[in-house]
Amino acid sequence: MVPRLGCVAGVFDLFHVGHVDVLERARRHCDRLVVAVLSDDWALDAWGGRPFVPLLERAQIVEHLRCVDEVVAVDDVRSDWLTGVLGVQTVFAAGGTDGVLGVDELAGIPAGLITVLPAGRGSRSPILRAAIDQRQSRSSNVA
Repeated sequence: MVPRLGCVAGVFDLFHVGHVDVLERARRHCDRLVVAVLSDDWALDAWGGRPFVPLLERAQIVEHLRCVDEVVAVDDVRSDWLTGVLGVQTVFAAGGTDGVLGVDELAGIPAGLITVLPAGRGSRSPILRAAIDQRQSRSSNVA
């Protein structure tokens, strides 16, 4: 039997318990989990600012999690690359998780490939929340 390969895409900047939660929940729905860490340029386009933590460090943090089988750094999330090159059968979208792509941000992925994970835990750190909220308000001004 071919293992079911899933993918979570996100920036994973200011890594927090919400990221761990969504990755662990995604891993329970597949045999292997690939995490696509989005580039600084992607974040700049989407948020209007660069991540606090550089791409290499963000990827290294994610690759050390037991629930993650592979990490790839990407500039964009494209269906042809995910399904053709990586062989992904499921792309997980997260509701309400900062830094992990939701359904709206996966517009180029066929709906049949997307599995939506409900909102889970988030960080309770007031300093981290303030930084995330500031970035989100900045990104809503970029369009």
